[in-house]
Amino acid sequence: MRSVHLVTVLVVATILVGVSGCEQGASDTHAADAESIRTAEIEAVRAFNAGDIDGVMAVYPEDAIWFPPNAAVVKGAEGIRELASQLAAMPGFAFRVDPHTVEVARAGDLAYLIGDYDITVNDPNGNPVTEYGKFVEVWRKHPDNSWNHVLAIWNSNDSSKN
Repeated sequence: MRSVHLVTVLVVATILVGVSGCEQGASDTHAADAESIRTAEIEAVRAFNAGDIDGVMAVYPEDAIWFPPNAAVVKGAEGIRELASQLAAMPGFAFRVDPHTVEVARAGDLAYLIGDYDITVNDPNGNPVTEYGKFVEVWRKHPDNSWNHVLAIWNSNDSSKN
């Protein structure tokens, strides 16, 4: 009886050591992925402000979608390129983002980013006008561990509260 108990204890101990070893050896890349997404977002905005549309488009796959405020849905990289080019060409264009929340799905293949933005352009008289708002983006991870920005929706805040 004692030998059965000893064997049971040894089997359970072996399983626990094996399981804990697997967990310790597993690679949790969620924090690194979140930082990669945040960095990619900031770099894309830098490119946008520099008028580097190719740099902006580096994070967008062919099937990306934008939901801009008060406008039709923009589907596909070429449509996004066109709208981004129009925005960047506006006199006084300046864009800033604060990507304050990045959550990576447990499976590690999708993430969302939430933040605030402001965009400034000149009015017809040449005076800068700034819109403040918030955004949500969905990012998708690819087999090479790169991330693409596949969906974005943004809208302005109530102007009486800016």
